Amino acid sequence: MTASAIRTPARLAAVLVTAAAFGLTGCSFSLPGGQDVSVDPDGVNIDNGDGEVSVDGEGGVGVGGDEVLNVTGGDLTEDCLGRAVNIASEDAEIVLNGACTTVTVAGSNLTVHIGSADSIHVIGADNTVYHASGDPDVTDLGGGNSVSSGGDATP
Repeated sequence: MTASAIRTPARLAAVLVTAAAFGLTGCSFSLPGGQDVSVDPDGVNIDNGDGEVSVDGEGGVGVGGDEVLNVTGGDLTEDCLGRAVNIASEDAEIVLNGACTTVTVAGSNLTVHIGSADSIHVIGADNTVYHASGDPDVTDLGGGNSVSSGGDATP
């Protein structure tokens, strides 16, 4: 086998790897308050430095962190206790009593009641988010979402 014949498969492999890297790279951005969001063919990841929520391409959910309340199931009532909250769910009602720092809602058809929060980030579709008190910074990166004062949570 000649040196040229060996280099051709190596070049082809390098070109394919490079093309795949460009074709499979996703999108990532930062939300106000220091949360990083990345979306790629493998799923979605939301990380605020203290904890993270990830949803893989097959719907599997991973959570982690000590200073963050991660909600991934159905209906829930919980006290915020000054924590950040990441919600990755759908078709659920979630009540977060008390003061939260940052609440990130990633899902669809959710109703979320928040006592108070410094910031609220909504990613997804057809979510309704209420805050009982305060004037949080709001980021809406979806469609058909609403964020307003009111709701059933205790401030």
